[in-house]
Amino acid sequence: MGWRNERNLYRRKCDKTHKDIISVYPAKTPFPVYERTAWYGDDWDGTDYGQEYDFDRPFFPQFKELQNKVPRSALNGKNAENCDYCNFAFETRNCYLTHCCYSSESLYYCFWMLECRDCFDCSFCFKCEQCLGCTDCNESYGCINSTLSTNCSDSQYLYDCRGCTRCFGCVGLRKRTNCLFNEQLSKEEYDKRIAEFDLQNPEHVRAVETKLAALKATHPHRHSVLEKCENCTGDFLFEMKDCFNCYQMFRCRDCINCMDADGDTDLLDCFHPGWSELCYAGYSPVRLKTSAFFIQCWDGSNLLYCDNCQNCSDCFGCIGLQRKKHCILNKQYSEEEYEQLLPKLVEHMKKNREWGEFFPPQTCPFAFNESVIPEYYPLTKAEALKQGWRWQDDLPFTTGKETIKWNAIPARIADVPDSILQEVLSCERCNRNYRFIQQELSYYRDRTLPLPRTCPECRHLVRIGLRNIRDLHRRPCANCGKEMQTTYSPDRPEIVYCERCYLETVY
Repeated sequence: MGWRNERNLYRRKCDKTHKDIISVYPAKTPFPVYERTAWYGDDWDGTDYGQEYDFDRPFFPQFKELQNKVPRSALNGKNAENCDYCNFAFETRNCYLTHCCYSSESLYYCFWMLECRDCFDCSFCFKCEQCLGCTDCNESYGCINSTLSTNCSDSQYLYDCRGCTRCFGCVGLRKRTNCLFNEQLSKEEYDKRIAEFDLQNPEHVRAVETKLAALKATHPHRHSVLEKCENCTGDFLFEMKDCFNCYQMFRCRDCINCMDADGDTDLLDCFHPGWSELCYAGYSPVRLKTSAFFIQCWDGSNLLYCDNCQNCSDCFGCIGLQRKKHCILNKQYSEEEYEQLLPKLVEHMKKNREWGEFFPPQTCPFAFNESVIPEYYPLTKAEALKQGWRWQDDLPFTTGKETIKWNAIPARIADVPDSILQEVLSCERCNRNYRFIQQELSYYRDRTLPLPRTCPECRHLVRIGLRNIRDLHRRPCANCGKEMQTTYSPDRPEIVYCERCYLETVY
């Protein structure tokens, strides 16, 4: 996780084209940073930085020396159009401050979105359109502030609903229409009652959230989100078989201790893998086979201790290579030389107690608080430094630069002038500065909703907090007493059911 910086974006110069670019790496890095198109260009070669392996020194210090020479790509992604402020954008267009988006269009301030369109402030959604503030919603349209809901439309404040239309403040409903806080109404009565809620009034919003929380407290919670899974443990798993302690994964088989994956087989201890097999202890293998101890290596095989290598095979300790074979520390060898040298390298690493260990924090290009780790496993600065991580004291945001106070902004969205787009705001939660864009203002005006008074980062953290910590606990089903593994710790107050009892209750 320490090798993944998703959201901290810096302004800097490209070290090759000298253009102004946006990058996950700040200006003062020991290695060159190229804009994405330049990094994929053919006018530079990673083997130009190759170096001899020194058997009188440990491997990791030599790897760090090479790492500080080889160029890295400013952002990650492919086939992204008009997504300059997006990281990990693939087959995507017209997105802004949206990270980890795939085959999507016109997303703003979103995270982990697949095949979605025209959404704001959503996370972990699949095939959603015209949604706002939704988390873990699938195949839904026009939903607002909803969680764990599928095939819903024109609804607000839903939790664990399916197939619902024109519902408000509902929990655990299936195929219902015109329901208000789980009460079935006629269309006319629903329209009349819903008009009583003014979501531009903070007191009304707090009342809605309080009543929704009370409903959730009486609703049985599923021990884990497992859809079409066989013999699996973890949470948010879909079409999986024989996977254990896994989280946020789709269509995988025979994986253990993996997170954020799609289409993988036979993986152990991997983070953000995709369509890979027989890999161990790595971050972001994509279409990678039979490899171990790697960082963001795509479309290759038989890689050991490699970093950002693409379309490569049979390489050891390499960084930033493309379309190469039989390289060690970026130096080209013949197949025979490589096969003779590789066992000696392994024995040397075993002697230094490095073999079998993942890259130490000292080799990571990101500081602890730049990476995604704090979202899942937070540490204080002192704790992070003690474990060998760096700490970034100059993260890319400002405070105190606001040009207008919130008390000077009209409370009703209809009264907010276009000039708000030229103003700098201050987050009411963390004091970070942020701005609004035209698409955002138009969206809130169309839906008669107030502009958000917290910054995009705080809104993201709130949505992340809607999910349980990625850690399994044993506790009995609240209905039948059967022991189960769940992300709900035993000391939590929620009513948690096993799969069988949950399904019997909600259907």
